[in-house]
Amino acid sequence: MSRRPSSPAALLAEMVAVPSVNPAGDPGASTPGEARYGAWIASHLRELGADVAVRPLAPGRPTVLGVFEPAGPPRATVALVPHLDTVGVAGMTVPPFTLTRRAGRLHGRGACDTKGPTAALLWALRAWTRRPAARRPRVRWVVVATAGEEEGSAGAQALVHEGWRADFAVALEPTDLRVVHAAKGILRLWIEARGRACHGSQPQRGDNAVYRLLPLALALRDILAPELAAQRHPLLGAASLNLGVMQGGRDINIVPDSCRVGLDIRLHPGVSAEAVLARVRALVQEHAPRATVQVHRSGPSFVTARSEPWARALRRVARGWAKADWFCDANIFAGAGIPAVAFGPGAIAQAHTKDEYIRERELLAGAEAFRRFLEGT
Repeated sequence: MSRRPSSPAALLAEMVAVPSVNPAGDPGASTPGEARYGAWIASHLRELGADVAVRPLAPGRPTVLGVFEPAGPPRATVALVPHLDTVGVAGMTVPPFTLTRRAGRLHGRGACDTKGPTAALLWALRAWTRRPAARRPRVRWVVVATAGEEEGSAGAQALVHEGWRADFAVALEPTDLRVVHAAKGILRLWIEARGRACHGSQPQRGDNAVYRLLPLALALRDILAPELAAQRHPLLGAASLNLGVMQGGRDINIVPDSCRVGLDIRLHPGVSAEAVLARVRALVQEHAPRATVQVHRSGPSFVTARSEPWARALRRVARGWAKADWFCDANIFAGAGIPAVAFGPGAIAQAHTKDEYIRERELLAGAEAFRRFLEGT
């Protein structure tokens, strides 16, 4: 592994070559998990002069912290938070672990989300560490490379539950170099009904679990979704509901004995997750009384004021302010009382895609923005 890559793109190529696929869902990789990539990040941070600590989330799933102390007493601790994991690689139309250049685009899994933004940060840190220590701002920078962001922000949640704190946090995400200072929260639910299987030629002898959930699915569409859409936030807009999964049955000639639906509900600060969960349970009781409800994932929305000093400092090197419907580690840190934003090069539309990429010019612009942020605070 070279420690002297010639450009941010060369650095990104090294990073993409180290798989770090989240083991949840359909990883499509022979060795999922963040262990190898976490070790790569830890080694790189040490060579840049950071004091590195590794906190295991689970076997083979580390969160890596690299602390850069100032020459004197720090006036603030600022967390720079990339995540180690990527989504799966099944079905990709480009080599997932070989950075491929096409017409100014750098393709590979994680190139956009979020190894590209991480490469931009590490390149900026290389320049920052060459400055004399006495000329650096008295800021304790902490690179917090989290495990498990793609499935519940597990690494970030573990840190805040342990009591880890900072004065400000920047989650590295592809935001087109805009400061995302507000984002919706998330509530994901599984609802399951049980029935009784029998041969499909005699359906009257069974209990079709799919039919048990059909009235509920329609109620969610016709009742809850409009209720959520009517609750608007002046910045984040309407809350929303998506019935993203409906699974039931084993074969066409068998009456299904189980069925489940998966709900993805996006919330803003004016909508309580507890209230929405209670409303879902009430609809289940009315339309599918024997079904069960399980919370799969929940996390808060956030709004960080534009007047927050560190947000303003980042805005000076950014292209503007933005808001997001998606969820990231910034939600977790903000929910723990740490002012937080998301920021980085690349377009969120390219995250998780089969030909994921970041434009090379955006990668370079991101490195320059991070350098100015590090040196100008």
